[in-house]
Amino acid sequence: MAFKFKALVFDLGGVLLDWDRHGVTALFPNQFLTIMNTTTWHSLDRGNVTLKEACKDFGLLLGADPSVVETALDQAQLSLRPNIPLVQTIRDIKAAQPDLKIYVMSNISREHFEMVQCLDLPWSIFDKTFASGAEGMRKPDLCFFQHVIKESGVLPSEMIMIDDTDENICAARSLGMHAILVDKSLPSVGGLLRNLLQDPLERAEAFLKANAGTHDCVVEGPQEIILKDNFAQLMIWELTGDEDIVYLKWPDGRMHGINTSEKGRVNGHANGLPNGHANGLPNGLKTDQSNGQVDSTPCTTSDIKNGLWNYFVSAPILTTRSFPPDADTTSTAYLSLPASHLASLPSVHLILDRMTANVDLDGIMQTYFDPTRPRTTPEVCVNILRVFNKFGRGADPGTKRTEDYVVDCLHYNACRDGNRHYSTPESFLYFVARLYMETPSASLRKRLGGIRAQLQERINVPTNALALALRLFACQAVGIEKGLYRRDLETLIAAQEEDGGWPAGHFCCIGRTGKRIGNRGLCTALAIRVLKEEKGVV
Repeated sequence: MAFKFKALVFDLGGVLLDWDRHGVTALFPNQFLTIMNTTTWHSLDRGNVTLKEACKDFGLLLGADPSVVETALDQAQLSLRPNIPLVQTIRDIKAAQPDLKIYVMSNISREHFEMVQCLDLPWSIFDKTFASGAEGMRKPDLCFFQHVIKESGVLPSEMIMIDDTDENICAARSLGMHAILVDKSLPSVGGLLRNLLQDPLERAEAFLKANAGTHDCVVEGPQEIILKDNFAQLMIWELTGDEDIVYLKWPDGRMHGINTSEKGRVNGHANGLPNGHANGLPNGLKTDQSNGQVDSTPCTTSDIKNGLWNYFVSAPILTTRSFPPDADTTSTAYLSLPASHLASLPSVHLILDRMTANVDLDGIMQTYFDPTRPRTTPEVCVNILRVFNKFGRGADPGTKRTEDYVVDCLHYNACRDGNRHYSTPESFLYFVARLYMETPSASLRKRLGGIRAQLQERINVPTNALALALRLFACQAVGIEKGLYRRDLETLIAAQEEDGGWPAGHFCCIGRTGKRIGNRGLCTALAIRVLKEEKGVV
């Protein structure tokens, strides 16, 4: 894929080099700022005065000995250290794109430039270094930018300026350059550069393959808790069609995509350590409230001749030791698995009949196949309706109250704050958008027509990366005009991390504790679908 940018222009201090403000002890911070905002400082930057001449003026201004000022400036230079992650990103980008031109453009005196040239920067990679003291110009002088543009032989629109000063960024943009302001709100300069210079789709797909079989969910907390579940894996399979990147535990106990070494990576372990303890007990083990003893046999269950799916792959965590199968994971399995795999499962109609029999007092189909766990969840109801519609039973009388419930939840925006099992409104809207897109019923699609208005209300509302990806997929699915969600799309693209994946975010939660659950693999799979849809290649 060809990208428009042909040159990068980096500042030194605050970008390629980090400096320690505490390393400057000869002057107070306010004194340092005072001299930096003088015309003498500007003259020093332009090379019109020497360092010693400038320090005489600074000494008079501050009422300090010039040697003290010079010591402070030297301390500032000596505290500079290379930004190692960014330097490595530059090396990687240059290796991948050898024709890309890379420049340094910095406000720095001749004397101090001699000092920084001793630092471990990839000087040989830079096509040219424009030091203000040598060029006789300084940022934000437009003439300095024009000089760099002319010397590079590259159009301004093909250049990216990376600087830590807003007035320099403004000047660069005024000439048509793309510019990145480096500040504390920017999580990764390197990640943003990769997004601008390298194909986000290729990087994302490489991430999914490189991490095949390890796209675990994580539960939020001071230390992320690994959660191995079927549900997110099935969603990834549905989005990508790639069974090689996911793992599953089938209802009959068969394992898919989990090798012998992976079996040790059970729920509750973060970074190979048992950090996922629930109530102080490892791997979701619970204390028996009757006698205070630890029950050491956590388990997941299934029934109807092994056709009902359980949420957990490994032992349950942050919940009861025994966990029943649920309609959400079961529906998603029958929606996601290709026919060749469905052939090994019981008939879907046996499952659908079981769902219509598993209703609450209002006649709405329930979340768990367990009479001791009465739960009705809007998102789960949507997925139940999806599987009924997929297999030709959308008009089944047993779905009537469930369909009415979903329509009412949509109409009254019932899930605007999430609910017991789902942490964001985007989760509900995503599943409704899929139902809207998939159903062959014109009457149901008409009843779900409010999905467009609900999505438009959510556009540009800040949220986490996974919820944003769900929102964008839903917008595309129901045909919302691209221009309306353009800013959200840009935000999602900018969130891609240096390894090509997206952050885990969150979309659902542990009902008992409210702890939110996310998954980098799922977020990345959604982002891939969104980007492909924008390109028209889905």
